[in-house]
Amino acid sequence: MDGDDEDQRTLLEEVIRVGNLQELRTHVLRLAQQAGLDEQRAQDFAVAVNEAAVNVIRHARGGGELNVVQDDERRLIAEICDNGPGIPAWVTLTLPPPDATSGRGLWMAGVLTDNIEVRTGGRGTTVRLEMVLQEP
Repeated sequence: MDGDDEDQRTLLEEVIRVGNLQELRTHVLRLAQQAGLDEQRAQDFAVAVNEAAVNVIRHARGGGELNVVQDDERRLIAEICDNGPGIPAWVTLTLPPPDATSGRGLWMAGVLTDNIEVRTGGRGTTVRLEMVLQEP
């Protein structure tokens, strides 16, 4: 996570592997519900995190890290990081054409969350997903 976010509480730090995707999805859903997201928004967050984690498995040599934090500004934030080759320039966060065989994962993650940021380069990619929490 970014070093300037001092008012964050870490909820989860896990390595992403093929064998733990289902466990991570279940854990993220539970954390999202505990943080205060309603059932639909918690499911949306879990699906978005899963889509980014699946991209790590498919495109970034099969491993990465997932960090989930809750910050003092009432946001739930997931960062999915890898050390892969980066996302090609032609990949965008827009819906691909109907005949495309891939490319919907990041688009879907962006639609399902309140904010998505993607930082990529030759030394890896970080996808940051945010959900605003309701006031208590």
